Amino acid sequence: MLVDLNDDTLMLVNLPDDMLRAIAKQLAESDLASAVALKRCSSRFKDLATPLVANAMERTEEKWRDAAAEIGGRGAATITGGLERSEVLTDLNLGNNQIRSEGAAAIAEALRSNAVLNTLVLFQNVIGDKGAKALASALRVNAVLTDLDLYDNNIGDEGARAIGEALRGNGVLTNLDLLDNNIGEEGAKALASALCVNEVLKALDIGGNDLGDEGARAIRDAVSGREGFELEIEEGEEESDALFALFEEGEEGEESEEEV
Repeated sequence: MLVDLNDDTLMLVNLPDDMLRAIAKQLAESDLASAVALKRCSSRFKDLATPLVANAMERTEEKWRDAAAEIGGRGAATITGGLERSEVLTDLNLGNNQIRSEGAAAIAEALRSNAVLNTLVLFQNVIGDKGAKALASALRVNAVLTDLDLYDNNIGDEGARAIGEALRGNGVLTNLDLLDNNIGEEGAKALASALCVNEVLKALDIGGNDLGDEGARAIRDAVSGREGFELEIEEGEEESDALFALFEEGEEGEESEEEV
């Protein structure tokens, strides 16, 4: 049963307790930031829903604490500190914490059931292709993460391929940073193929990779014509050579004018 809690015509007051419990159970199992969702509900519904939602939030926090224990060090302190400052963890920056693939897997496990984290920053963490695959698996089921920063993690073609497969079914991620990740032509083509069917992503940074001319062209073609799409990508060798040639021609022209 689907219930729209934003529908002004929805009357919860007259529903029997068993139906209210069913609605509350769905709300709790979604791990929503329930304080917002419950504001417009009747006091009777709040009484039934609050304990269920509290348990759901406790389960979510427990998974984040498990991830913190797996990561250790500064990364763990960042997670636990964020949980202590807020009822819900919406932004998490673990950049340059050397969490490696094991830490990425722990975070991915927390992401599977988390419905409030919007931004995840994991730059320079040496997660490799295994870590990228774990995160990609979570992206397939996570419905709220909009920003993911994986800059300088050496995910390679295998990691890029996994991220691409996740993008095919992900309907919420809008910003993805894959700068400096040792992604080659095959990884670029896999991402390009996914971008042909994913219409949600709005920004992609894939600079600092060895995409090759065909890989870079595939990425460009995949997002060509998308209004407002922000693409950061290094020029291919052929295009760079052409630009350099134009630059040299311009310099020669200026020298000729000076001689005259």
